[in-house]
Amino acid sequence: MTCIIGFTDRQNGVSWIGGDSLGSDGYVKAAEMPAKVFRNEMFKNVLIGGTTTFRHLDLLKYSEDLFDEVDRYKNTEIDHKFMVKKFVPKVITLFKDGVIGEDEKNRGGNFIVATPLRVFEVQPDYSVLEPELGICAVGCGREAAMGSLITTIGMDIPPQDKIVMALKAAEQYCCGVKRPFRILCTDEREEIVVR
Repeated sequence: MTCIIGFTDRQNGVSWIGGDSLGSDGYVKAAEMPAKVFRNEMFKNVLIGGTTTFRHLDLLKYSEDLFDEVDRYKNTEIDHKFMVKKFVPKVITLFKDGVIGEDEKNRGGNFIVATPLRVFEVQPDYSVLEPELGICAVGCGREAAMGSLITTIGMDIPPQDKIVMALKAAEQYCCGVKRPFRILCTDEREEIVVR
């Protein structure tokens, strides 16, 4: 289920994140209101979007402890080292403390974190990837979305349009991807919704 896309527009110092709205248990499906892509509560220019469980997404969205208060005022750069040494340990604690089922306590999530100049993928084993091309995707629509993103890399198309094209490709190809698509940008523009 799901397709979430991270995209860094390095020329303009802006990153984007976009995703679908499908919720499914494998038997029934529905477009869900809790967005799979959202702004961090403390740093409005940090975007998160992911797959796995809506519980993990709820915890990531509303946690006030993912970034130290001191980091907020020091304007700490969120780089790979920060993600590995500070962010991921807090996510591990958040997930272990925030889920009920014993089998869920050791389950990681697969999600994307976008900052103005960088995009990171956090994998289910809590590895942190930073793609060289500045694009990534997670969820069952990953392959279709990445194919679309790679073919549009050199084209003069606005980033949000590249994301919509990639989400449409994933929706066309994968039964686990469905509109509405929601797209956010680190420069705090209004959310784009494609129905």
